[in-house]
Amino acid sequence: MKTLFRRDIIIFANAITLLAVCVCIILLIPACAPKTDEPFDAEETLTRLLAEVKYAADLEDASDYAEYAFAGMPGGVEIKMYSCGGGHADTVIMCKANEASDLPGIRDALKEYIASRRHDAERYDPIEVSKYDNAVWCERGLYVIVCITGDTETAEAILSGS
Repeated sequence: MKTLFRRDIIIFANAITLLAVCVCIILLIPACAPKTDEPFDAEETLTRLLAEVKYAADLEDASDYAEYAFAGMPGGVEIKMYSCGGGHADTVIMCKANEASDLPGIRDALKEYIASRRHDAERYDPIEVSKYDNAVWCERGLYVIVCITGDTETAEAILSGS
């Protein structure tokens, strides 16, 4: 009977230990999950990209000309664009879709813009080509943001923390 009692205690202790491990795992899972409850502040992200990322020259607001730069952009998409003059590739583009179904069209228009500008750079300023190849993208909700710069590390840090 003594042996049976010891065996029951060991089984009970193992069950309690297993239960404790399961509770710990359940409590730790949310700590590892990405935080999605924080709202995305696209304007703050854009401001940080403009202020913290290093560009080849000062960026100027080119939003008024953006609609002409992007062929195939869905109608009604809000575009904010800042770019360098003087043949530099450095550009920040933020697009806000009206609805989720606009996102593929936005992506395609941005990819086409980058490909076209990259093609021009190959002929006129090959040093800028790598900036187009390493453009940093972020898509959150109805926003698509692209940062074309040599300072991809800072841009990625800002966009991944957004």
